[in-house]
Amino acid sequence: MMGIDALILQVYQRRMVKILLATFARMLIVSSFLADALHICQYWRLEQSILNMNCCCGLIAAGVCINLLAIGQFIGSALIVTRIQINLGTGLIWMAAHLRMAVNPSQWSLVRYFQLCNVISALLVIMLRSRRTPVVAFLLLTYVNCKNKDRLLWHVLYKYAVKLLVGFILVGYRQRVSAGLMVLLLSIHCVDMHIWLDSSLRHAALTSSDNFWHKVSVAGGLIFIVVNSRHYHSMF
Repeated sequence: MMGIDALILQVYQRRMVKILLATFARMLIVSSFLADALHICQYWRLEQSILNMNCCCGLIAAGVCINLLAIGQFIGSALIVTRIQINLGTGLIWMAAHLRMAVNPSQWSLVRYFQLCNVISALLVIMLRSRRTPVVAFLLLTYVNCKNKDRLLWHVLYKYAVKLLVGFILVGYRQRVSAGLMVLLLSIHCVDMHIWLDSSLRHAALTSSDNFWHKVSVAGGLIFIVVNSRHYHSMF
């Protein structure tokens, strides 16, 4: 009887750890959208003026649009983290993020769009419950986005170590270990980026902030894949 109780307790503990890790992973994934929404709230006047200059829509219309973009990202993130309406939350964030990029010409770059697609694919992993297609899409986009040219050390690590770990996850070799090492490297890089960030250069700071939150979201996607994968086999 005691053995059965211990087994039940062990299963319950594993289930609780899995639930907590999955929730934490969802929070990390939506963090980039929450950061953007908070940025809009913090620099609301500036964002309103930029949108008005880009679209010539008037300050009132620009303010309404900026508010809707921020609210959409807030609500979508809350729906995903709490699992109330994951599909609706994913749709809101997808629409808000793409509109946010569309109305801001400074973000019109292939690199920035690939980063957005990378995070959106992580949301699809959540929505589709870690099915093979979104998982492979997320990992392939992560592989494409694994680059850093700011410092030689991270350039080498991203070019060889991180891409190798993504390859291991794709082919199903030591997925938990590979994902854990990759999350560790991304975390160290995020800390390193924050330490050496020059906040006096606003454009550089914004770019660095986008890269920072992108890496946080990717780390969340990796954690979510590992936690919710039932079988650790090859993705192909």
